[in-house]
Amino acid sequence: MIRVFPFGAYAHRLPLAYDTLRDLCSVSIAVTAEAVQADLLLVAHSRDLPAAAAALHGDQKLVLLSEEPLWDTVWSADPLTRKQSLDTPTGAVPFTMLNHATSTVYDFARIPYFLLTDTAFFTRYASWFARNAGLSLSDWRERLATPRWDVAFMAELRQEAQFDVDWPGQDLFGLGARRTRIALACNTGSVLRTGAGWNTLPRRQDLPDWHLEKYLDLDGQCRLLSAIENTHQDNYVSEKIFDAFAVGAVPLYIAGPAHRVRDVVPGAAFLNLYGLSPEAAGARIADFTASTEVLEAYVAAQTRLAGLFATPAALLQERERLRAALALELQQVLSG
Repeated sequence: MIRVFPFGAYAHRLPLAYDTLRDLCSVSIAVTAEAVQADLLLVAHSRDLPAAAAALHGDQKLVLLSEEPLWDTVWSADPLTRKQSLDTPTGAVPFTMLNHATSTVYDFARIPYFLLTDTAFFTRYASWFARNAGLSLSDWRERLATPRWDVAFMAELRQEAQFDVDWPGQDLFGLGARRTRIALACNTGSVLRTGAGWNTLPRRQDLPDWHLEKYLDLDGQCRLLSAIENTHQDNYVSEKIFDAFAVGAVPLYIAGPAHRVRDVVPGAAFLNLYGLSPEAAGARIADFTASTEVLEAYVAAQTRLAGLFATPAALLQERERLRAALALELQQVLSG
């Protein structure tokens, strides 16, 4: 049994912080009540590393287990190296970084990691995509013809330079500020820009159920919906693109040649803005038409997603894959 203690202010964003995943992993990973009882101290954010390093006891080892590429690229000195060390007043403290780039934990087979953290994602998508899969190509053509908004952006307004971080040669770069510039470059038709910084509405973290509210606000209301991630990382796919398809919008996305979003839906079913300047992206969005080719791919995507969430089999298999991968990675840290 591997004994771990979730440490720090961001411990609620560790995979083991989610009830379903913690219970599943309990056959091989025990979450201890106190730090001194653990073999490993786990932190989710580099900001918690100094305090965790100071709290190490005996032969304990330190692990940065990150689910969020944004945190890795903006606030970590090196998001790509597995074995690292932290300089402290008492000397260098080694730690292991396990994230989308340095571990197999997030190497999803069919369902990306974040959708595994709350069963509500699966149950909602099962219903929403079953409905959508019943619509024909002509139904979608009609639905996309006269929406309330031509394009919608629902994300935090970010303009700080730190969100433009780029790791040359890795196709790893920030998208937070870039998607803000794309939203600002959309000046034709009806455009919805909403989220922290755009208005005074509550942040999604302060809402009772941000995911359901997003669906209810946008279902059938927009032709194009931004699903652009916080970070471009080939193995990172969040709930955003699923939400866009769920509300019946064509997703805006940024995906390089090796990005795994194409393992989820056909590339022709979303509007890919990869490699475009904000101005060029805005022009492409303005010129978008729901051609027969696009609609065929879109219908295929809805059908594929309906099948993915039709039974719990894929969810159970994916969670078991995650459990096995996490246990193996942590055991390797202990043995290394």
